[in-house]
Amino acid sequence: MTLEHHPAAYARVRSAIRGAARRAWTELRREHPESFYYFGLWTTPLAHRPAPTALSVEGLRRTVDHYGARGMTVTEDELRWAENDSPFDLYGDAGFAEVEELFDAFGNPYDRPRAVNEALFEAISGALADLDAEGFFGTGSARDAVVVNVTMPGHDEAEDVLESARALNPPTALGRYEADRSE
Repeated sequence: MTLEHHPAAYARVRSAIRGAARRAWTELRREHPESFYYFGLWTTPLAHRPAPTALSVEGLRRTVDHYGARGMTVTEDELRWAENDSPFDLYGDAGFAEVEELFDAFGNPYDRPRAVNEALFEAISGALADLDAEGFFGTGSARDAVVVNVTMPGHDEAEDVLESARALNPPTALGRYEADRSE
């Protein structure tokens, strides 16, 4: 049986992503006690290994100020969900080395069968769902203050982003995200 057809291999990937994401965001919240409203993993349409990202109210303000200091006028609304513009994009990425090795074991992303990439996407989303199920992103109103998602910056269609977010979040957490992403 090849690696691509072995369910235990995907379970190991999911577990490694879950552990790497937990470590990245735990350290982030410890080092930067800010008002985080987004935790995510981003990847590519070819299922490259995921990268962590996060957004906070304070980080958003710093990003807007940073652009303003360089003569570029942007608003908080324009950058609210711009995960790659966040000062916390890739925070804890070094902790994804094991995840990268596991993804590499499935072969070159450009040559892998579509079914393998789909299973890897499922492992990425599943890892976030597992963390949420354990209460990692909070419970009750604390959970409702955070959006969790898997995205593909530069390749996402609004409906795909919302479909992913709806699968990973309680409806009460998605009000602003849905409104902003639907525009």
